[in-house]
Amino acid sequence: MRILREYLIGRLLAAYVVTTASIGALLWLLEMLEGLEDGLGSSADLVRVAVAAARILPEAIIDLLPVIVVLATASAMGALQVRSELTVMRAAGISLWRLTAVALMPGLMVAALALASLQWLTPLMQQGPERLVGASLGESGLWHPSHGLWVRSGEEFLNVQDLRLGRIPTGINLYRFDPSGGLAEHIQADAAVIQSDGDWTLEAVTVRNYLDFQEADLVQLERKHWDSFLSARQLELLLSPPASLALTDLWQYVEGLKTRKQEAAEFEMVLWRRLALPLACLGMVLAAMATAAVPLKSRAVSLRLVAALTLGLGFQLLAELTAYLGLVLGWPVILVALGPAAVLAGFSWWLLAKAR
Repeated sequence: MRILREYLIGRLLAAYVVTTASIGALLWLLEMLEGLEDGLGSSADLVRVAVAAARILPEAIIDLLPVIVVLATASAMGALQVRSELTVMRAAGISLWRLTAVALMPGLMVAALALASLQWLTPLMQQGPERLVGASLGESGLWHPSHGLWVRSGEEFLNVQDLRLGRIPTGINLYRFDPSGGLAEHIQADAAVIQSDGDWTLEAVTVRNYLDFQEADLVQLERKHWDSFLSARQLELLLSPPASLALTDLWQYVEGLKTRKQEAAEFEMVLWRRLALPLACLGMVLAAMATAAVPLKSRAVSLRLVAALTLGLGFQLLAELTAYLGLVLGWPVILVALGPAAVLAGFSWWLLAKAR
């Protein structure tokens, strides 16, 4: 059984590599074409677009992981069925459940690698403050690892030392100058919560007013509202999207929003849908094994692959639709995020039991 297990896992891993490479190349090409729509000024722009497309590739592949799992498993097992190897294995007394257990090993391993990538790799490839450098803010913005982010609008200068969890500005200094160039006001805050309309709620605030180059007043506030001068594009670049946050950071951010009694459903949905990846992959493996257990007879392998692709894409669309409806209608986030994967796993288990 050990030799057989190693043989099956080798076939499955080879199918995973081919499927992932094929889908990854297609996604990269689509991102490249989208980036080229803005036009190219030089060969350096082509390299920049190619690198930008490659940076988002891991996240895009992980989003399509259930499709990759069902395609890889179906193609590997379908090839074994074509060569009658699967029939020989079952005739030798190896049950379909044991074969399924072997097929689950690479599937769950890939899901674990995806979660590890979401925790460590993806956040590194989508750093928030670095995206503000250069043309993103024009000549009004500057980011430096030691001094944080500096942005200017008219007579106002904003300095953000760090972005905690990728989305919470900390170490904030806002300087306002009078027309003659003198410092009129200095606002210092420990952190800020950015509202959906782009305005900031500063926390643990110290306000110093300077008139005639002398300190006139000092006020300490628990919270203070600030009408941010950042544009929608600058704000988008400043904040890491929830999909680019590490899983632990996303968890802490969701808990922080709940503590402040702010809306957290969108970020919580992203978190739980990613934590549901192993369950979705399990369901896809079971479904692929159920179809592989049916003798081909006159049916072509391509038909089985089309069925697997339809199942994978159908699951993705169902999960997206359910998540959207859940956010709109206010359904429980955990049930909405885990529901499609749980239904898929249960239905696939039933199919496998019937095929056996």
